[in-house]
Amino acid sequence: MAIIHKDPRLQADEPEEAIGPRKLGFIRKFSQNRMGVVGFILLVVIVFVAIFAKQVSPYDPYEIIEVTRDDVLAPPSPEHLLGQDAAGKDVLSSVIHGARISLTVGISAALIIVIVGGILGMLAGYFGGLVDTVIMRVVDVILVIPQLPLMLVIIAVAGRGIVNIILVIGLLSWSYMARIVRAQVLTIKERTFILRVRSIGVGHFKIMVKHILPQVVPVIFAEATLDVSFAIISESTLSFLGLGDPTLISWGMMLNQAFLRGAVTLGAWWYLLPPGFALAWVTLGFTFLGNALQEIVNPRLKTHHLFDERKIVRPLELAGRRMSTLMKPSTTKAEKDDISTKPLLSVHGLTVEYQTDAGNFRAVEDLTFNLEQGKSMGLVGESGCGKTTAMLALMRLLPEVGRILGGSVKFKNTDILRVPVREIQNFRWNNMSMIFQGAMNALNPTRTVGSQIKEAMQIHDWGSKQNIQKEVGRLLDLVGISPDRASQYPHEYSGGMRQRAMIAMALACHPDIVIADEPTTALDVMIQAQILDLLQDLQRELNLSIIIVTHDLGMVAELCDDVVVMYGGWLVEHASADIIFNNPRHPYTQRLLDAFPDIENPGDKLASIPGAPPSLGDLPKGCRYHPRCHKAVDRCAIETPGLFEISPGHVLRCLRVESNEI
Repeated sequence: MAIIHKDPRLQADEPEEAIGPRKLGFIRKFSQNRMGVVGFILLVVIVFVAIFAKQVSPYDPYEIIEVTRDDVLAPPSPEHLLGQDAAGKDVLSSVIHGARISLTVGISAALIIVIVGGILGMLAGYFGGLVDTVIMRVVDVILVIPQLPLMLVIIAVAGRGIVNIILVIGLLSWSYMARIVRAQVLTIKERTFILRVRSIGVGHFKIMVKHILPQVVPVIFAEATLDVSFAIISESTLSFLGLGDPTLISWGMMLNQAFLRGAVTLGAWWYLLPPGFALAWVTLGFTFLGNALQEIVNPRLKTHHLFDERKIVRPLELAGRRMSTLMKPSTTKAEKDDISTKPLLSVHGLTVEYQTDAGNFRAVEDLTFNLEQGKSMGLVGESGCGKTTAMLALMRLLPEVGRILGGSVKFKNTDILRVPVREIQNFRWNNMSMIFQGAMNALNPTRTVGSQIKEAMQIHDWGSKQNIQKEVGRLLDLVGISPDRASQYPHEYSGGMRQRAMIAMALACHPDIVIADEPTTALDVMIQAQILDLLQDLQRELNLSIIIVTHDLGMVAELCDDVVVMYGGWLVEHASADIIFNNPRHPYTQRLLDAFPDIENPGDKLASIPGAPPSLGDLPKGCRYHPRCHKAVDRCAIETPGLFEISPGHVLRCLRVESNEI
């Protein structure tokens, strides 16, 4: 597809950006978390003791020594601070050396659980379908089989040994991790920011690693801390039942020997408590560290945009002066002539269907319109009429159950619907981008705003890292956000700032067309006005073509050159904004305008449309609007209306046009 333009200013071969102070941010945040520091110290101590066990322990518990009757289960003394065991050996030295085996088993088995369970859970949740079915049936089988008896059988057959114990514990315990990760991924992959990164061409592997995995890491780590303790306890259980390695000292083996030698009956608490205390020490250390890392990895906790006193948003008039920093490459005279005679985007007969277990439902049918360079078009209608579905179809971003049954979507004479999947990724964001509905949901909460803006430019190879970083600053400045806010997270932005950031993201690769899906949802009136002014300035200065999906007729009147009115998946009226607002012909359009307040006549009673839009599974026969239409006649319930052009550029779908009744 020879329809991609790039800014030559971003192609210069310049040195990559030096590592900034943000690399030290993790260390700074971690040092401020007391629980994390305590957990880290606990683990550092026990790991240090395990590594330097020979140097730290006062005796060698593996050494063969002569034992007298007084040495057996001797209580603590200056020579043996924690007493002696049933073999007359120093308990403290055994606990120190046992840390090696217990930590090795716990960490190694937990690592297997995290890797196997995490990968399989990620694949099952992300890809779904057959992959999900196969993996989850294996998980169900593992969960049904009693775990401890199965471990006993396998160890008995495979033989004792530390390696066998690690493998058995790890490979039989990953099913819970897989279920947890799968549940998280199923939720995360449906969020808007995943749809956004798909739209800019990010591949499956990168989506899973860079966008989904950071969301799942806190849950994985929290579960992994429990898995370490579970693995250590499992090793202790196997050792207690006589399946541990008797030649190695572990905390589990110490407890096993203590019970076998009657330490409980004899009251030899010094034989039981030290290994138990060591187990509690490690468990607390991993738990504290896991909670701290969860807070750091998930930054949506302690800060909010209202607590930052720095200047957040630049006045719109200052941002307007910087429009010239982001201009399209110039076109030749032939290209200008071609643009002036042909629409930039031509949609004809677009039909979209959702294929579900309950049946197939037409969400959009026979949608036809043209969009010219530098013009804006409003797509209006009640919820459920197919507006967002139609725009996702233009971007080739329909959900798995969505299918494009027919029609064409031509961008500069290239039919987007016929372009291979690999090439459509180059089209998105280079030529057509989208401002997704709900800015907070469309932004990845675990990544900075600046990194999300530059991701599109990195995917589409828009220059060196240094130039891309500068472009991120220019884009933020363009939409009225101070560039130094690029290093902050979405939760540190106000609602208006997040919406501005989404606009900057949509402009990242200098597209020709921007689709804005409800760009002012959940914003107060003043912020809505600022966003509308910003969109107008951007369209004028950058010669953008904009499609605005909205319920707000006031926004359409202020911004749009043309209007498409949809109902029940149909285009029911398409004309210029002037005609739509001053001389609407379709009964549905008339009722929408009657329900809109008129500031010149505040005393006028507002009309309402009875009933509700039809369900896709129960569309009425004939005209889909006739059950609610105040001008319906008998034939409206029988005949299906076609599209009629009643004047140049004014298209209507109504049976009464034929008889000149409208």
